[in-house]
Order: sequence, then structure tokens, then C-alpha cells
Amino acid sequence: MTSLEQFIKNQGWSVYGIVGIDEVKTALNRHKIVFDKWISNHFQADMDYLERMEEDRFHPENKIPDVKSVIVLGVVYSDGGSDGGSDGGSDRGSDGGSDRGSDGGSDRGSDRGVVARYAVGKDYHKVLKKRLVSLAGFLETLSSKNEIRTYQSVDSGPTVDRVLAECAGLGFFGKNCNIINPKNGSYMLIASIMTNLELPVTEKVRMPNCGDCTKCQNACPTGALISPGVIDARKCISYLTIENKGSIPISLRSRIGNRLFGCDACLECCPFNLRRTKNEEGNLPAGRQGSNSIIPELTSEYGVGESLDLKKVLSIKTDEEFTELFAGTPIMRAKRIGLIRNACIVAGNSGDISLIPFLQNIVNKEDDMLKESAQWALKQLII
Repeated sequence: MTSLEQFIKNQGWSVYGIVGIDEVKTALNRHKIVFDKWISNHFQADMDYLERMEEDRFHPENKIPDVKSVIVLGVVYSDGGSDGGSDGGSDRGSDGGSDRGSDGGSDRGSDRGVVARYAVGKDYHKVLKKRLVSLAGFLETLSSKNEIRTYQSVDSGPTVDRVLAECAGLGFFGKNCNIINPKNGSYMLIASIMTNLELPVTEKVRMPNCGDCTKCQNACPTGALISPGVIDARKCISYLTIENKGSIPISLRSRIGNRLFGCDACLECCPFNLRRTKNEEGNLPAGRQGSNSIIPELTSEYGVGESLDLKKVLSIKTDEEFTELFAGTPIMRAKRIGLIRNACIVAGNSGDISLIPFLQNIVNKEDDMLKESAQWALKQLII
């Protein structure tokens, strides 16, 4: 094991690979055709930034003119079972995820909303970016070259992380649109470092594929996976509850069930994730393996936990209060308005009449979008 590989493993990455820039460019050119077709079908919803960043997204030389290598890293954030957290700390915590259920769907009579597994702990962008900065510093010690340049990405900015991950041998594109690592499954976050340092590439192995399995497509509550490997964000619960800044379409509200922030439906049913849960790895290829442990900051103990109290969410009055509760966690992405909107929908699906006074307060005091969402929820509970 080289000193670089040992450094990566010591940082806690689950899997990694190094690939030359020529192979990356070839893959990006191929993927751009798929991306352009996806955009032309308006499957990106109102995420206009995806199209605006297209030029830089598919041209790594725009980031580093003399780029030669890309290090791609993956970190597992869930074992597919309970996150392992107890109360998640003070008022942020959950009750151990008792409301998650087998499909994350509606749990009648529950006053809690489920949080997607990636979001139960600290904001992974910040957690992993610190490791990338440290790794970039280590790269500078490997060469006498005058100027070592790096570009770091953690699922942000104009970088097609999944294409890089496939190129580097971390996994294959699944029908659920996620990168699936045969050993670790698809509960995996991806990060990368581009550099002008020429690094030895890591060996890749032949990957399996999804075969004739369609479990993820069948499990999607809203039918967002319209064909293998193609997602319509306009129907995706993760988009609707996180990126979406407007109202949630009435036709999709009942299908959201108790999902307050994000959705794991297409991950929870995946055989590769179920195999990891049962420790049935067999002899499947898996790429360069790093740490077997989940980074602690990504677990419930460091964040909001697996579910949130709907009454508390519906009672958040100001942006300042929201920030005080959720600073440093992925929940910030939805903002106060978005999270309360989501809580209204989940409340309407819950069958819990104890939530009615909290929804009535929303109707009396909040903006038009939240009023409408709360009124919808009240109609579901009063019938």
C-alpha cells in the first residue's frame, strides 16, 4: 500500500480510486449526450443551475488547465439498518427511528417525520470537505513540482461526481440513478480531487449490473424513476422536499407518506444494500477498499437523528430559531419555509388529530404557500 493509499484509508474513506484525465474526458463526453437529453425533457425541474454549470461540468480543464489525475472517494453513511443513534442529542434527536418503517411511507397516527439516512448527522459537505483539504495538502508532499494544483468537490459545484466514481472503479450506475458499489451498496457519498499531479492509476475490476431487477422502480412512491437510470426530478420526493422552493403538487402529497426530508425508497429495496445489511458480500468486486467504519459525524449522534417531531417543526416561528435548531446539518438546505411545508404534508398523511392545532396556527400566521399546505393537511385529518 502506498503512502497516499494509507493516508486515504486513515481518513475514513470506504472506497477510492485514481483515474487519468483522458479516461475521465472520454466518459464525460459520453455522459453529456445523456445529460442533454435529460435536460431537454425538463426532468431537472427548476434546478436551472445544472444547465448553467454545463460548460464547466464537462470540461475539467476549466478548473485546472493542466489537470492529469482525479482521485475519487466514497464514504458509506448507513449500513442499511437503523442508524444506531439513540436520542440524537437534546431536542434534535429522534427516538431511534421507530417511525421509519420498512418503506419509509405513511405511518398513521405518528407525530414524527422521517429524515433520509444521509441527513441524520452533520452536513456531509463540510465533514468531507475538511478531509479533502487535508488530502490536498498531503498531495503537495508527494512531488517536488513547483505548484501542485487541486480542485476539490463534495457533491457540489460543476462536477459530475457519479461519472468520476464510475471511471475510478468505485461502482456502476444503478437503475436508481445512484452509483452502486458491489460490497458497500449505494448508501455512499462521493467526493473527488482533481490535480495536475500525475498519479498512478488504480486497477479496476469488471463490475456487475442491475440485471433484470426493477425493485427500485417499483418501490418509488411517486413513479419518479420513469425508466432504468432515468429520474424525473419533478416527481422525486427528495427533490420535492429539499430542492423545491414552491408548493408540493397535490397529486403527489399522499404518496410522500411520512417522509419529512428526502427519501430512501429506491435505496432500501436495493439487493446490494440488503446484501450489505446481511453481510453477504460473497466474491463480488468492490474496487479499492478503505475503512469499514462509518464516519462518526455522519451518524445520528451528531445531528438531527432519523426522525423529527412534527409539532416542534410546525412551531418554528423564525429563521433564527430554525438556524439555531439545524445549523451544521443537511436540514438547512430546505430552509424554514420548506421544512414546515413538508411537515404540513406529513401531518396530513399521519392521521394524528393532535396535530390539528399546530396546523391551524400555520393557517393563521404564515405565508400563502404554507397556509395552503396546512389547509390541505387539515382536510385530510378532519375527514
